[in-house]
Amino acid sequence: MVERAGSSLSVETAADADARLLEGLLQRSPTATTELFDRHASYIQRVLTRLLGYAEPERADLLHEVFVRALEKVAELKSARSLKPWLAGIAVFTAQEWLRRRKRRGPLLPPEDGAARAAPQTSPEAQQAVGDFYRLLDRFAEHERTAFILRQLEGMSLQEVADTCDVSLSTARRRIDRAEADFQRLLPEYPALLERSRQRRRSP
Repeated sequence: MVERAGSSLSVETAADADARLLEGLLQRSPTATTELFDRHASYIQRVLTRLLGYAEPERADLLHEVFVRALEKVAELKSARSLKPWLAGIAVFTAQEWLRRRKRRGPLLPPEDGAARAAPQTSPEAQQAVGDFYRLLDRFAEHERTAFILRQLEGMSLQEVADTCDVSLSTARRRIDRAEADFQRLLPEYPALLERSRQRRRSP
């Protein structure tokens, strides 16, 4: 937001925008509700995709559920600067619930079908590597899978992972360390993913 007052120029910072947004949400402003979705839906969709993979047609429903829960719990948000990681935490909780349900009923789509639908222009080898990646992650404990994805794919700091997962810093570090060790141990069982990893290491 840019405002001119004579020769002065005022630019709304991201922190100011979040503070204004939070105030509007607390007042149940429909405009604020729309802005919350418009500003953060793509990020939350990416987090859900990282956690669940491309093969799940329920991602759109889960995205909606994240924002419904956020609006119901917005009074619990203590600081506007925590808005984005707070939303990510709700996304993590929602995804973990879904993963537990999926384990009880089995996958809805084969991973290769979802990978092909999500990225039809990629090579068969790349699609196979994506499928291998999520098959490998399915072997992780739920909390370690989440911590690994947030750290390695979303690029969160250890503190951000801890905050998003609502655990201590030492617990977050322990989960990531275990997940990274398991990833390296299991990687040779997935040739397409292993070759993709080697190619990335060889790239300048």
